[in-house]
Amino acid sequence: MLNLKSKIYAGLAVLIFIIVFIGFAGIYNLKVLSEDSSAIIQDNYHTIDYSFLMLAQLDSINNKIISFSQSESSGTSKINETRSAIFNHLNKFNGVLKLQQNNITEAGEAELVDTLTQYFFLFRDNISSSLQNHSNILTPEILNEFNVLRITIQRIYNLNMKSIIHKNDIAEETSSTTITYMVIISSISLVFILFYLYRFPNYIIAPIRELTEKIRAISSKRYDQKITIKSSDEIGALTESFNNMADRLKEYEEQHLDQLLLEKKRIDSLVHGLNDGVLLLDENQNIILINNTAQRILLLHSAEVLNKNILALKESSKIIGTICSVISSTENHKNENDHETLDVFTDESGQYYNIDTIEIKDEDDLHEHGKIKGLVIILRNVTPFKERDIAKTNMLATVSHELKTPISSINLSLKLLMDVRLGALNHEQKKLLESISNQNKKLLRVVNDVLDFAQAETGKINLIIEKIDPAQVVDLAASALMMLLSEKEINLEVDIMNNPPLVKADLEKSVWILVNILNNAIRYSPLKGTIKINLQLEGSFVKFSVLDHGPGISESDKEKIFRKFIKDKTGYFKGTGLGLAIAKEFVDSQGGKIWVESLKDWGSQFHFTLPIAAG
Repeated sequence: MLNLKSKIYAGLAVLIFIIVFIGFAGIYNLKVLSEDSSAIIQDNYHTIDYSFLMLAQLDSINNKIISFSQSESSGTSKINETRSAIFNHLNKFNGVLKLQQNNITEAGEAELVDTLTQYFFLFRDNISSSLQNHSNILTPEILNEFNVLRITIQRIYNLNMKSIIHKNDIAEETSSTTITYMVIISSISLVFILFYLYRFPNYIIAPIRELTEKIRAISSKRYDQKITIKSSDEIGALTESFNNMADRLKEYEEQHLDQLLLEKKRIDSLVHGLNDGVLLLDENQNIILINNTAQRILLLHSAEVLNKNILALKESSKIIGTICSVISSTENHKNENDHETLDVFTDESGQYYNIDTIEIKDEDDLHEHGKIKGLVIILRNVTPFKERDIAKTNMLATVSHELKTPISSINLSLKLLMDVRLGALNHEQKKLLESISNQNKKLLRVVNDVLDFAQAETGKINLIIEKIDPAQVVDLAASALMMLLSEKEINLEVDIMNNPPLVKADLEKSVWILVNILNNAIRYSPLKGTIKINLQLEGSFVKFSVLDHGPGISESDKEKIFRKFIKDKTGYFKGTGLGLAIAKEFVDSQGGKIWVESLKDWGSQFHFTLPIAAG
């Protein structure tokens, strides 16, 4: 049996044989056609030429005889001149006749040449005798011989012309036959080659294609695959190796199936024993596992949710709806540490759960944007922590509220002390009282921030939602900070669209948000710098943007600055760490969103949106 290499060589050899065969057939037919054409020239051309030469000599002799007969002078000199000329032509005729005698090619041509030779000698002898006897040359015998010579030469000429025409017909017939044969041979060869090119590659590739399909099936863990190709070439050896491999894999799978089932039972027992709720989703977001704790939290039995898409179940449970929102946020690259806290009411008490999501990826595809093969959702009970947090917030609110009264009293006392009606103060006393007043104002701002945040965190923000002009928000915020802008000689550029639509928001809270952002921008902008406020439409929202050219915020800090008590490593935010956290709560409560774009050492641009008022 041939190996794969030999089969390919054999296929090429067949094609080469066909090409060589067509080439030899063409050469042979061209040779036959050439021989037929050559025969026309070699066999008959000289005879035609000789016929013309002999007729020319006869005509010359005839002209001399006629000229001599019509001449009145028949002296010796005239006879000698005529004889010399006639015999010169007769000798030339005789020379051509000898050539013709050696060029007899056609049937019947030899008899005509013999007749021509016989009458030529009679013609020559009679003319010679008449010239010697000084008698009349134009005798009946000479004229008869002359006519016989012409007729015989003409017959030889006609015989060869007929042969030329016949051979030309043969050449044309040969040419037509050659073309027909070549067309037939070429057509048959073309059909064979096309069929061969269609079948031969398939003959080689078919086993490889089958092997490829079986390998794909094996890669899909279908180890019962077998290749039935019978061949002794390399493909056959590969087939045998493949079948052996498939047998081993199938045997290995069967041996380890029990072990895998045991491990699965162990994992199921472990998951069901966890105090946290666990849901496992496949790549299509179908629920393939739910533990007992999750069933208790969701108030659903496993039979109601298993193998069902979690998105299709979000209407059946508020909890699942919130989980779907968290999944959507995760897919939109939401920060992993920004977990959703879910309030679940069971019986008479409220329970708080923290939702964590863990993506499952292929082992060979663990990079950042790898293909997700599944998702683990963990519902962790954080009720004790939440209760402590609420208690802390309430305590801060209480302490802050209690501090406002003494702070206000201190502020009033400072004003009284600085009143000139109570007596003049020296320079040092004024400076000391101004310092105490500034520190008291800072303390009051901190207390107010804590109170605002406590309201926001407990969901008790007092909002007066109405239709307001966004340009008014910008004007009020800029006016409130005009003194700070003047102190640092900062140029404030305001770009407001023409006739901005009214927004649905709380005017005081919206101004507070913009003032807080502007205050940070002023604080960290260089002396004589520029701050830009931009107002533009973004879908069904109006977007406020504040651009500064300060030190900027690092990429890692951008994710944290909207959380409470957070300060960046460079000290960009030096306050209580509550300003942006409160701003975010205010924006969220009004149906907008807030974010920042920044590059280190380049500057920052804060954005927040407010919804456009209907009508």
